[in-house]
Amino acid sequence: MLFEQLLLQPLRKIELIDPWPGDITVAASSSLLAGAIALHFDQIAVVCTSPLRFMQSQSGTFIAVPGVDCMASLGYRLTLTTREDADLMLPSALSRKVIAPESWILSADPIIGAAAPVLLLTAMEQQSHATWAVKMRFLGESYTLAWRPELDGSVEFAPSGHRHAIDRIAVNSPAEAFGWLHPAYQHPFVLDENCWRSAHASDWPWPLRKALQSHHQPGKFYRDTMRRALIARFRQTPRLRQRLLALRYPVQVKDVPDGLIEEIAQAVQRETD
Repeated sequence: MLFEQLLLQPLRKIELIDPWPGDITVAASSSLLAGAIALHFDQIAVVCTSPLRFMQSQSGTFIAVPGVDCMASLGYRLTLTTREDADLMLPSALSRKVIAPESWILSADPIIGAAAPVLLLTAMEQQSHATWAVKMRFLGESYTLAWRPELDGSVEFAPSGHRHAIDRIAVNSPAEAFGWLHPAYQHPFVLDENCWRSAHASDWPWPLRKALQSHHQPGKFYRDTMRRALIARFRQTPRLRQRLLALRYPVQVKDVPDGLIEEIAQAVQRETD
């Protein structure tokens, strides 16, 4: 069995790489979301990485499940490695957050107090979106490692039965969740033989900024230019293009005209079909 070597090992550390922005990880036993999650046991680390964030292929790990005819897809990539090698698997420049398992997993003994939770059992659990999740049973509660492509290709580690939910995407700055949709997100691209630092109007070439000020229809000129800039950025950046095509919620982005992100996603989708 894939996880047999982890049984009865204490979970020493939970590491979030490229974590979901904000305070989603503050409360004990809440949902943890990140581009990659590493669970550090005594000797082995379970590293789960998002294909949308770190790979150009959207294929995840396939696992044989007893009683199931075909291989089960996790959606994300799962790797078992030594704790020493876990840090070498992901870019060091990405933001990281470390969670103490004994303060997050609700398994503290009322007599001896908080202690590193011990893994008792693992199982596979089918999800509603045609993928499977890894269910881990610790003393007191079960937790699930699941693939959430609609949440910006995140991997989620959460109490079984709990799923972080949103009903729309609202982006006010590049530092927020889905911040790569914001025009000011700095990822260089080329348009009209010019290198643009971002799609924000302050980074437009001077002739375009000047034309915007004097145009008889500035709103239409702004929308058309923003559309061209964002399409160029997504065309030239495969990983951002994959994340764009995975969007499943209404989108509202500051400094982007309403409906433009959805229009761009449809245009990019047609190019890939």
